[in-house]
Amino acid sequence: MRITYPEHCGNSPKKVQLIDLHKAIINGDASFLLASLSSDVVLNVVGESVIVGRENVAAAARDVVKQDLREIRIKDVITHGNVAAVHGSLLFEGGPQVDFCDVYGFSGFGRTATIKKIDSYRIPIGTGRGL
Repeated sequence: MRITYPEHCGNSPKKVQLIDLHKAIINGDASFLLASLSSDVVLNVVGESVIVGRENVAAAARDVVKQDLREIRIKDVITHGNVAAVHGSLLFEGGPQVDFCDVYGFSGFGRTATIKKIDSYRIPIGTGRGL
């Protein structure tokens, strides 16, 4: 499994945090993933489900990897204050692809702020496979 992302993503602490979050997801680094999330984090997979709580959101991330995820391609990370967005593609073994845009709300503005809210927009490309 691998992850690709723009080189310019190192110019902002929140950009680095979100790149590291995606690295933790694809590499199975549960401790980093859990530390990045507020205990009451809410993941809204738009049109599909709402998942509440740190452990449940981490489990949902692990479930995506278990679906034969082979690569995360991050196209852009955009940050402003305590809000950020990441968009890119999830590529799975056998060719399925899901393009995504995740919008993050943080608990504050500083480097130690945790993720309180994620709105995840996912669009299956090609095969119609959703997550």
